[in-house]
Amino acid sequence: MLFLVLAAAAVTPTTAFSCTVTRVHDGDGPLWCSNGIKVRIAGVQAPDFESASPCRAADPRRVNYSCDNVAAKRSQQIVERLVLRRTLRCEATGKSYSRVVARCTLPDGRSLSCAAIASGAAVRWDRYWRQYRMGECK
Repeated sequence: MLFLVLAAAAVTPTTAFSCTVTRVHDGDGPLWCSNGIKVRIAGVQAPDFESASPCRAADPRRVNYSCDNVAAKRSQQIVERLVLRRTLRCEATGKSYSRVVARCTLPDGRSLSCAAIASGAAVRWDRYWRQYRMGECK
């Protein structure tokens, strides 16, 4: 367990790293990497499971959150098809809770954020899209 904490602590903004995905929580992460890093996909928002902390507590800042188990499971399955057991190239852009926020590239060269949006797993989260300088999807 200490290794996992140290792996995430060693990743700082602009650090490049590889992530072989072993597990997907939902459409925007976390993605669990075989090296112990947990990745939050940068610039996107996906439906959350109703048990997720943003869904359990009323917070007026979270009015745009979608808390829907069926939609979250669908989003999770789409992202699993994109990334599970594949190695991504990622660049850390920040931290969110115990996760590394990262821009990741799929093995075929596509942006994971753009692929998640195009597949319907997530939507562009404009505030963070701009903050993380995500660019345009092709």
